[in-house]
Amino acid sequence: MEPNIVVKVYEPSDYEKVLSFLQSVHSLNEIEDDLFENAILILKDEIVVGMITFELFRNKALIRYFIFDKDVDQKYLYEMYQKYFDSLRSKDIKRVFVIINNDGIKEMFANLGFIEFPKEDFFLTEESILNSKYKDATVLIYELEH
Repeated sequence: MEPNIVVKVYEPSDYEKVLSFLQSVHSLNEIEDDLFENAILILKDEIVVGMITFELFRNKALIRYFIFDKDVDQKYLYEMYQKYFDSLRSKDIKRVFVIINNDGIKEMFANLGFIEFPKEDFFLTEESILNSKYKDATVLIYELEH
């Protein structure tokens, strides 16, 4: 029987499913559940197998959790991106940033239209990224069309 796969906007009733999914990610040191409300989820038979969410900095979105199981079909990842970008547009957000440390992920974001952003011009808060633990990371940006 084919699995039931759904891409959807997070709802409060999804909280336990999202928490369980993130707890299974060994590389996460902490889980920030205040980010759940901005999430787009991929559910396979009611179990979270992928998600993307963001937090806002100066009316710019910074992708935070972008996690998915290795066996998630790319068409569902692209559907997740479309819903994610639609959600950002509905909030009148024009720029999306992502900080990455992995060249494979960089290529995937480039395929989605992200381009490199000068690190010296990127500030997380009042601090330049060059003075943070992300100083060796790559910053990418996507300009949303409205």
